[in-house]
Amino acid sequence: MYKYSFDFSDIDKLRNYFRSQLDPNSTSDHIYFPPEIGEGYLSYYKISPEVFLLVNNYKANADIEYIRQPINERDIILHFRKYALDHQLEKDQIISTYSDSYTPGNMRCMDSQQGEQVFIPKGAVVKSTMIVLKSSYTRSYFMKNNDMAERVDTYIRYSHQHINKFYLSYKQSNLFDQIVQPDINRVENYLYYISRGIRLLETFWKDVLKWETESNPFNINSAQVGNIYKVSNYLKNNLHEPFIGVDQLAAMAHMSRTNFFNMFKEIHNQTPLEFFNNKKLESSYNMIFGEGLPLKEVMDTLNYSNSSKFKKSFFNKFDIYPDINL
Repeated sequence: MYKYSFDFSDIDKLRNYFRSQLDPNSTSDHIYFPPEIGEGYLSYYKISPEVFLLVNNYKANADIEYIRQPINERDIILHFRKYALDHQLEKDQIISTYSDSYTPGNMRCMDSQQGEQVFIPKGAVVKSTMIVLKSSYTRSYFMKNNDMAERVDTYIRYSHQHINKFYLSYKQSNLFDQIVQPDINRVENYLYYISRGIRLLETFWKDVLKWETESNPFNINSAQVGNIYKVSNYLKNNLHEPFIGVDQLAAMAHMSRTNFFNMFKEIHNQTPLEFFNNKKLESSYNMIFGEGLPLKEVMDTLNYSNSSKFKKSFFNKFDIYPDINL
C-alpha cells in the first residue's frame, strides 16, 4: 500500500509534496501518477491566496492510503464527488473508503480541524473536486454575520449525517464534469478551472442560504435519484430506438409519473423527451463530424426518418447543417 500524509494549510507545499512523490519531472498543472500507482492525475490551483481548488481524476492501480492531518485553523473543505465513498466519524478524524461504484454525486462539507484517513482500494475510480476556504477568508464575514456561521456549522454536520441523501444539483453536476472531465475541444488553462471553481463555490453558498426553508437537499430520496440516473443511462444507451414514453420510464424508475417527471427535470434541467432528443443530436454530431459517417447512415442508425426535420433540429442546436461537408 502507498501512503501519503499531508494537510491543506498551504496549497504550494501540497502541490510540491505530491509532485515530488508522483511526478517530479513534471512542469504542467497536472501531476500524473506513475503507472504502478494509478492512471490519471491530481491538480492544485490557487483561486486566491485564501481559496484553493483541488482536482482528483484517476483510477488506482494499487491500494492507497491518504492521511489528511488536522490543522489549527478552522478552514472549510468542500468535497464534491461522483464515485461512492463510505465513511465513519471517529472522535478526531473521518475514516473514508472509496469504491468503484458510480453514484449521482454528492457534496460533503468538512472542518479542517478534523483529520481524515482515506482508503483507496486497487481498482477504485476517484473523480472529485475539493475547494478549501481558509479561515482568514471567511472569518471577517462570519464575524459580521453570525447566522451564516451557524448555518455553515449545521451544514457541515448534516452533510455527514445525511450523505446518502444529498446529491449534486444540475448546475453543480455540470460544473463538476467540466472541471474533472473537461471538454477536449476547449482550451484547458488556469482560468478555465478557476472560473468553474468559483461558480461551483457560488452554488454552495446559495445552498447554505436556502436549504432550511426552500429546498432541503438532505431530505432527497437517494434511491429515487439513483433510479433517475438509471433511466437516463438507459435513454443514452438506446438512442437507436423510438422514445418509449414517460409512463414506461416512470415504471422503470419505480416512481409515479408525476414524481418521476418532476425529479427528472430537476436533475437534468430538461424533460425526458428533451433529454433523449438532445442526446440523439449530440450523438449524430459526433458520428458526422467526429467519425465522418455519411448522413444517411447516421439517420438510419439513430432512427431518424424525416431528413428535413432532422436537419432543422440539428441546425437549431448546433448552428450548422449536418451535411455541410458532404
